[in-house]
Amino acid sequence: MKKSKKIGPLIGPSLDTFSIIFLLKKKKKNKRKLFPIYSRVTINGQRIELSSKRWIDLNDWDKKRQRPKLINNKLKALNHHLEYIRNKFYLEHQRLSQTNKPFSAIDLKNAYLNINEKGLTVLEVIETHNIDMKNQIPELYSAGTLKNYRTLKKHLSSFIPKEYKIEDIELKKVDRNFIYSFERYLLFNTLCNQNGAMKVLQRFKKITTLSKRKGLIEHDPFEGYVFRFKRKEVEFLTTDEIDRFSALDLKIPSEIKTQELFVFAIYTGLSYADIISLRWHQIHSDKDGSQFILNKRKKTGETFIVPLLKPALEILDSKIEKREGLIFESISNACVNRKLKILAKKAHIFKNLTFHIARHSFATTITLNNDVPLITVSKMLGHSNTRTTQIYAKVLQKKVSLDMEKLNKKLFE
Repeated sequence: MKKSKKIGPLIGPSLDTFSIIFLLKKKKKNKRKLFPIYSRVTINGQRIELSSKRWIDLNDWDKKRQRPKLINNKLKALNHHLEYIRNKFYLEHQRLSQTNKPFSAIDLKNAYLNINEKGLTVLEVIETHNIDMKNQIPELYSAGTLKNYRTLKKHLSSFIPKEYKIEDIELKKVDRNFIYSFERYLLFNTLCNQNGAMKVLQRFKKITTLSKRKGLIEHDPFEGYVFRFKRKEVEFLTTDEIDRFSALDLKIPSEIKTQELFVFAIYTGLSYADIISLRWHQIHSDKDGSQFILNKRKKTGETFIVPLLKPALEILDSKIEKREGLIFESISNACVNRKLKILAKKAHIFKNLTFHIARHSFATTITLNNDVPLITVSKMLGHSNTRTTQIYAKVLQKKVSLDMEKLNKKLFE
């Protein structure tokens, strides 16, 4: 018989730690105000969850003992069912241990569900990918990237039961119709806009492409699929807007931190992830005493070098070395973006201000608009090629045309 393919961290029977708990999924309450009961199995830190196919009122659940309160025959029957699940997991764990071969939590789940002869499922493959990615943070990936793939799994965990009436589906059964149905689901059943849905699908395509490369599937279901992004205008601040923002006299600490980070980004082109993780040893001086940042981008791993302009140097001069050599105090990206909306109003900037606009402003207003060569800007931004940087050059050309058109009307009409 064909053996099942094993994925995930493989664990020897003598090395693993093994536990089973039962919990309620409070975010999945149904119309009758009942909560689904899930079993959570953990082997050496790797966790899988499985629905018990049973629901319970919150008042009937003993959270400490992880079981129903024994009040009536119905709850007693439910308790017996959960014990059956627990015992079956222990039995399958014992059987796998007796083979003296390494196994993972997903192998145990497959053994429990008796799907050893079936192919790997979509959620299993994504979970394995996410575990591998987590183990490579921060060397190859960022926590933000992992969060995006966890969001992909979350969307699929909701989509598959809604569309196929099952909790998971074999990866080899994913076809083009699945992809288009998933696209519709993202657009009409989630908060994703067009570009957001395309981003989710792009991450799913990376999973299927990798699966094909590994030999888990023969055909990529995305073959022939066209990603349709809506083109967005690149927003950036003008010189006057930058000056007004920088000149804000603020008193609230979180607003001061936000202003400081944003201004530093405007004059360095660094992303939020690169600034918040910036350390003092990444600030260098050349033989003339000029200072610059030399580092690798969190997102792409590309090396970038940015000479420090006067406003950025003034911010650094106001800092003292912090724990682990970090330059800036930790503040979440979400908090920064919320504060930026407030500061934009105070500075009379009528744009949807987000942190990434600082990077756009560095590329356009600070550098390209002051005749810094495109190839130099590309290197400072850490772009892997100049095609990405050319977007900013096109934006400036368009702005020049519009400005000249206004001047023409003013002078000759």
